[in-house]
Amino acid sequence: NNFDIVKPSDEVEKEEESSVGLALNNFKIANSNFLYDDQSSKTYLKLDQFDYDGLIDFTENQLTLNAKTDIKNVNFSFDEQKYVKNLPLKGKINSKIDLNNLSFYFTENNLELGQFPFSLKGSLLMPNESKVFDLTISSEKNDLQYIPAIIPEAYQEWAKDVELKGSSTILFTMKGVMNSMTNQNPDIHIDAKIDDGWMNYKKSSSPIKNINLVSTVDLQALDPDKMRVKMDNLDFKLLDGTTKTNFTYWAGKTMFSEGIIESSIDLEALKNATGFNQFDAKGILDMEGSWKGSIVQNAKNPLKKIPTFYLKANLENGYFKMNEMPAALDHINLDLTMKNTDGNIKNTSVLVHKIDAKAMDNYMIGRLELKNLNNFPINADFGAKIHLEDIYKIYPIKNIDMRGDLLVKMKANGTYEPKRKKVPVSNSVVILKNGYIKLHEYPNLPLENITVETHIKSGRGSFNDLSIDVLPIKFTLAGKPFMVNANLKNLNNLDYRIHSKGELNLANIYKLFPIEGLDVDGLIETNFGVKGNNGAPLESFQNKGFVKIQNIKINTKFFPSKFVIKQGDFRFEGSHLTFKDVKARYKKNVFVFDGDVSNYINYALKDNEMLKGTINFKTNRVNIDDFMAFNTESTATNSIAAEEGVVLLPENVELSIKGQAKEVLFKDITLQNFEGDLGLKQGNLELQNTKFNLIGSEFTMNGNYVPTNAKKAKFNFTVKANNFDIQRAYHEITLFRELASAAEKAHGKVSMDYQLEGDLGADMFPKLKTIKGGGDFTLEEIKFLGFKVFNSVAEKTSTDALHDANVKKVTFKTKIENNVITINRTKFKIAGFRPRIEGQVTLDGYMNLGMRLGLPPFGIIGIPIKITGPADTFEVEVGKYHKEDLNETDDEFGEYQKSLEEEKAKQEAAQVKQ
Repeated sequence: NNFDIVKPSDEVEKEEESSVGLALNNFKIANSNFLYDDQSSKTYLKLDQFDYDGLIDFTENQLTLNAKTDIKNVNFSFDEQKYVKNLPLKGKINSKIDLNNLSFYFTENNLELGQFPFSLKGSLLMPNESKVFDLTISSEKNDLQYIPAIIPEAYQEWAKDVELKGSSTILFTMKGVMNSMTNQNPDIHIDAKIDDGWMNYKKSSSPIKNINLVSTVDLQALDPDKMRVKMDNLDFKLLDGTTKTNFTYWAGKTMFSEGIIESSIDLEALKNATGFNQFDAKGILDMEGSWKGSIVQNAKNPLKKIPTFYLKANLENGYFKMNEMPAALDHINLDLTMKNTDGNIKNTSVLVHKIDAKAMDNYMIGRLELKNLNNFPINADFGAKIHLEDIYKIYPIKNIDMRGDLLVKMKANGTYEPKRKKVPVSNSVVILKNGYIKLHEYPNLPLENITVETHIKSGRGSFNDLSIDVLPIKFTLAGKPFMVNANLKNLNNLDYRIHSKGELNLANIYKLFPIEGLDVDGLIETNFGVKGNNGAPLESFQNKGFVKIQNIKINTKFFPSKFVIKQGDFRFEGSHLTFKDVKARYKKNVFVFDGDVSNYINYALKDNEMLKGTINFKTNRVNIDDFMAFNTESTATNSIAAEEGVVLLPENVELSIKGQAKEVLFKDITLQNFEGDLGLKQGNLELQNTKFNLIGSEFTMNGNYVPTNAKKAKFNFTVKANNFDIQRAYHEITLFRELASAAEKAHGKVSMDYQLEGDLGADMFPKLKTIKGGGDFTLEEIKFLGFKVFNSVAEKTSTDALHDANVKKVTFKTKIENNVITINRTKFKIAGFRPRIEGQVTLDGYMNLGMRLGLPPFGIIGIPIKITGPADTFEVEVGKYHKEDLNETDDEFGEYQKSLEEEKAKQEAAQVKQ
């Protein structure tokens, strides 16, 4: 342009920042409103008719406030809970606000909220998505009469009628970062103290006096599971009674609490003084107690450990009535002692020394004392009559409808110890008439027309004179009636009479009475009567009738798949229970059973009774791996930690089993045309004359299998086989490959007659170092191709005939122990030579063999040869063989042997206790 007289520059001149300040010493705001609504922290603050009078200084984006304030209405909510509603706030503000990073600094703010005085100090920084809290709210030695004004809205109506006196000190701090993106939250700390407090509701005649409180609450990261409460002292006086307590509480997965309480309190006076009007209560309650410890839970035991505790409680002339209910618990006297000294829930004692309760014409009266949950020492003289429908007039039970008349008369004294055949001396009756149960969750499955009458008697507290009469149990479920009655006497020499008739849908039963970890389905139809005596001749048993089952499905947490019994017909005939055409399935394993068992009544009703009988089964295919104790598979509906385990067998059965299976799968082995007799006795399985086809040949086997626990078992078997293919055996049978590694280079037919015993691990594979045994191994016709031992000897002795040698009808006698195979001296012929071999080979391939190579024509002259070293790098030398001790005693095996000895000691100790 024509007016340019200086050459233009490419640089843009930077403007200097200017600082603007404004200070007003007499600044006023009248009748203003303020709203702060933070959705992320769920914080809401609203100020109505806000007046401000004082200093306001705005310099360098910092706002300083120093003034008096008066707010007509304050409303404050946090986490959807309204804490302040329409309360006045006034006082002096001394604070700063940094608008550059939106930070609030509270220097000294002395305020009154609804006449409750407090001070606010600290800071709130909000530079980004994080909020950094460092706030302290305190109120020292203020009058308790102003506390009701700041009670949350939910209790304001109640607070209007509460009168308080005394002095209180409160400290509240909130420190830390709140950031929803990083899941951070601040910590809260509260101290509360009350001195010489006094409380009354609607000017009752029994105020609470001399209230003293010292307590602390810590809430880390606003996490309820990290709450810590410490009540150093709480005591008060009500009429002539006093209450004193202190306790500590730590929340979390392992809850911990410790405390004591001593109290004598008039329940009616307490209700009147506090205004707690949801129910009416009367009576004098005396309590003395202490507790200390944690609640420890795991998947197997929801109460693995509980706090130790002691509680003594006595209630005289008690009365209880909920306001919304038409009837009351008119009268109750209770004398109770509970204690636990070691945290084991089974060692908990519950001693109801006296109970006398009445409601309408219902009653409970007597004594009911239980000293522990181990051998259940009981001392009871108790009676009750309850119309179940009347319970709903006293207490609002939800989600279930009940009706019926319940009568209980119990006299019992003694222990329940079935192993010692002891029961309490007892004379007890339980009767339920016109019973009815319906869960709202299953409105179409009412349990109707329930009748139960049970009599239990024992004059001497032993199995001999115990009598149990069920006269009878009847009910109708979903329109299907079912009945069972029973008379059991003398459990030592059981005399029984049982009759059942009806139809049960197990899925419906399970819905009404679920069991954790178990799901069942299917139909059972019964019409049978059984009568007999354990000591009577079998021909005197008078049993007849049937049980039919259809589509039974059992799903348990211990197995990933369901057990299914498609159908089964069980018939009672004298002393025997016979069954035919029972079709069962687990996964893809399908079986058809028939058979006959006896002693089934004792087996069903008594511990340690033996079920005896014979069973025949047929199946096209069975996979043994599916039945291992801890199956490693899981399903979408039943996920279990992957664990292995041996196949466990029931201990109290004695069965002869004849089985046929077209195919049996186990690990990497496939047996075909399996047929044999199996004996199951006391948890052990015996195989007798078992035949099967394997690797194209027929094998016969005898042996036994003994599980010692869920992770370990023992085996012992003898196996015979003729003319099987050694190459197939090497490649298809893992155990054969481990025990006969030399078979890799052998081709042809062999026979064997061998006995082995040892231990199985949790993977159902033998622990090689525990195997011992011996037998004959016959080379029927074998050609060694590339067999390193013979080829190396051939090279060392310049004897070409030993290269890829052929042998026939050579029997090796060997034994196995401590991981070492010992080969007895064996002579054979190879192309005119007469070798003789003996020595030892470890299962991991180390050799110490001696060989004499007899020279033609008669082998009288021979060359001594030593073969020593690992299988891959052994050495062949001309020289005399010396036997060595190759037994392995490494640390791992030593530890394993030690574990076996410890397990044996535990079993022997358990047998001694029994």
